[in-house]
Amino acid sequence: MLYFDNAATTYPKPLAVRKAVEEAFLRYGANPGRSGHSMGMETSRAVYNCREKAAELFGISSPENVAFTKNCTEAINIVLMSIGRGGGHFIISDLEHNSVLRPLHELKKRGIIDFSVAEVFEGEPEKTVESYRKLIRRDTKMLVATGASNVFGIKLPLEMLAKLAHEHGLLFMADAAQVAGSEHIEMDKSGMDFLCAPGHKGLLGPMGTGIVASGKPELLRPLLFGGTGSYSLLADQPNEMPEMLESGTLNVPGICGLSVGISKILGEGEEHIAKREMNLAKMLYSEISSMKSAFLFTKPPEIETHSPVISFVLGDLTGEETAALLSEKGVASRGGFHCAALAHKKMGTENRGTCRLSIGPMNTFDETVRLIKIIHSLAKKY
Repeated sequence: MLYFDNAATTYPKPLAVRKAVEEAFLRYGANPGRSGHSMGMETSRAVYNCREKAAELFGISSPENVAFTKNCTEAINIVLMSIGRGGGHFIISDLEHNSVLRPLHELKKRGIIDFSVAEVFEGEPEKTVESYRKLIRRDTKMLVATGASNVFGIKLPLEMLAKLAHEHGLLFMADAAQVAGSEHIEMDKSGMDFLCAPGHKGLLGPMGTGIVASGKPELLRPLLFGGTGSYSLLADQPNEMPEMLESGTLNVPGICGLSVGISKILGEGEEHIAKREMNLAKMLYSEISSMKSAFLFTKPPEIETHSPVISFVLGDLTGEETAALLSEKGVASRGGFHCAALAHKKMGTENRGTCRLSIGPMNTFDETVRLIKIIHSLAKKY
């Protein structure tokens, strides 16, 4: 199989990640934070080691401000439900994933909050920032932005938006689902208040892992309440990070795999990973653009303005039909609407959808050449 569905999850996982997961069942079989015996303490250290690596990767001074979740969606919900519980106005972009849209839509339905949608201008960060600025109201609480569209690869200027938020005394949350591991992020320096990331995409970890990192943890509230291994005699949930957000047993094997994935990124460097992926994306985009029956939706990708995600369709086919043809040829892509209604409405693809090809750190030049040949052969028929 030629796997080009990395925006959904990276595949294959590095061998070292797979070995770390397997080893965890043998070496770290105890429940972290719940036991005083040697295996329990070793398991706790393994979990904290991953917390430290995540803090290093995202430029966070305190590892305790990194909490593990089961995915990025849970992390986003923790932040939005915490900040939104007291009402107020939020501003999001017109490229946000449903993981951002749906929690805010639910809070709005309940009559708790209101939100506005800012227009993103592809390749024009200043205009995007200005579109956010124009929507700021007296009751605005938070600006929210995805690092890059999961459908079209269009990046948002996260640091510029964080600065805008702080100029107006507002909070800022970054959904780093599509940029964590390939975009260098310094939370403390940039002033990002909250960052949410999946462990299983650019961070190369297993599914069932995610991260919520906070510069202002005192503003967060848990979605789940229960056992944390600390303050066990109290009926109240602990209000200290990370225990406050980590009720129940953690996914230790997943966290051990994630730890190795983050180590790989720290060793290689996000910039190097991003350049390699973007070179393949540029080659792929250039070749598809030369096919008469292929239709692309964005400008040519550039590392400053795009992630290595390319959406297209062939002829009059829908995105799902295009993806199905690729699947018959042994190519894994993603067809349809990608859990991103706002993005498809923005780009005029809400009726047809797109076929998404997303390049990841494990893709190679030879694989991309083979993919191009397959698309060329299909394009001749439509």
